[in-house]
Amino acid sequence: MDEYQDIKELLKPKRTFEASSQLRRRISDVAICDSNTGKKSWWVRSGAAAACLIMIAGTAMLLNNNIAVPPLTDDNCIVYVSGQKASGDEAQAIAEADVVKMEQFMQIVAQQNATEKEKVNQFIQHNSLQK
Repeated sequence: MDEYQDIKELLKPKRTFEASSQLRRRISDVAICDSNTGKKSWWVRSGAAAACLIMIAGTAMLLNNNIAVPPLTDDNCIVYVSGQKASGDEAQAIAEADVVKMEQFMQIVAQQNATEKEKVNQFIQHNSLQK
């Protein structure tokens, strides 16, 4: 516990710094100039953010429409495995196996993310309890 206090003391500022009156005046002059352009830049930033949201929503809608694929038949399922063409039932089986593998991978990643998030939450709670 003494090490913690020692580190805390080392991290405290040794001197106080104050701005000169010239610096304060220069900063206030710049702030006045920026306040006029800040309104314009706020509209630009808001417009850009709205455009991004619209693009994301549009992309999501397009992807959702493309997900509805007609049922696979022997004619419309072709895959290439190690450079060899496979079609029909064999291709459909390979494609379905790949989808299952991908879903399992996504579940594993989600579990790992949840585990890491829980570790971070425990770390934050532990540090807040020490203060």
